Amino acid sequence: MAIFSLKDKEGWKNGSKILLLAGLLWSVFSFRLYANDIIVTVDRFTDIENKAPVRFSICNGNECHKKKDEGYAEIEAHLIEQKEYIRKYKIQNIAPGEYSLSAYHDLNNNGKLERSAVLGIPKEPIGFSALDIAKMQRYPKWDEVKFEVRKQETSVNVHLIQRFGL
Repeated sequence: MAIFSLKDKEGWKNGSKILLLAGLLWSVFSFRLYANDIIVTVDRFTDIENKAPVRFSICNGNECHKKKDEGYAEIEAHLIEQKEYIRKYKIQNIAPGEYSLSAYHDLNNNGKLERSAVLGIPKEPIGFSALDIAKMQRYPKWDEVKFEVRKQETSVNVHLIQRFGL
């Protein structure tokens, strides 16, 4: 037995509204089911008194990683915990896949990574996801910095360094 008759135009309109609402709700909830959060632990702050923000950029493949700063897209992260030399951030609603993060401590809070004029070496503390700090003598390779976001919350570490080679 149908709730409304197909001949009943008013019932059909209400049924259409219900189907439309159901579709919208499904799309919102299904996005959330397939998008996850990344918890980023940033450590090795040397200037713990400087409350300037850490800025994050994200990349989803080797092609964007090869472009360095131009390939990475800025992404919002929310500070969720802070201790002396460690801060934890949450990046929300990231679809499953392979990514890398770059982060820098924006000491002068001007929204851009300061670099030396001659070689373009970062002047502010910088780090990459999943990278052993011993390898920071050069710009890292994709395989050294990538991590996988799955269907559950993902944790990633970023170790800040003062200068490449240290």
